[in-house]
Amino acid sequence: MSDDTVKAGLPVKRTKRQVENADFDAFAGRVLRAYGRRVADGDVEALRSLSLLAAELDATTRLAVIGLRQAPHSYSWAEIADRLGVTRQAAQMRFGERADRIVLDQRLTEAGLSISVAALAQLFADHHRGTPAMSECRWCGYRYPEGVSDCPTNATVRPLLYRRRREDRTALVFLTPDQLADLLDVKAARTNRTAARQAAQPAPTGDFTGSLLDLLNGEESAA
Repeated sequence: MSDDTVKAGLPVKRTKRQVENADFDAFAGRVLRAYGRRVADGDVEALRSLSLLAAELDATTRLAVIGLRQAPHSYSWAEIADRLGVTRQAAQMRFGERADRIVLDQRLTEAGLSISVAALAQLFADHHRGTPAMSECRWCGYRYPEGVSDCPTNATVRPLLYRRRREDRTALVFLTPDQLADLLDVKAARTNRTAARQAAQPAPTGDFTGSLLDLLNGEESAA
């Protein structure tokens, strides 16, 4: 049997079609928008599943960032933050491994006791566990222990915002109805006060974080 006879019977290898990431991005966007239209057309039971896609997107983005940080790519946090349109600290806090994360949100530690009610409300909204409750904070990646619903940042923010909520009522527009109800929940406030003392660790620089936690310990009558 000749070589030509053998080769003639072999299947022809097809060239793999390359799909650019921009095409994937456009396709995913079309699917997501179509899903939203289907839910909007009266499928209220699918609303929960649609909302959970946000958590899945965050988890997938974190995996992508981990891959970009590793060899052979080894992108810096500054490069990743630039593409995300956030500060290096925010990118590191949200997508970094536990050893890379700053325990308390940088916006909180930088402002210290001069932080505004509006900033507190925004922080509370950003770090809120969500409805349905997530297993980890979507902003800082903190994994909630059993019976705890606040990450270290919100365990610190909650009593401060609760005490100062009447100073600027317009600031509460940052909160959804569920978040506002949770803020005003006395039981949740008491449960998470313990989490604040156990989990919120001061940043290594500056004195203001310690002052915040000292104030937190004095908020026993706030909720």
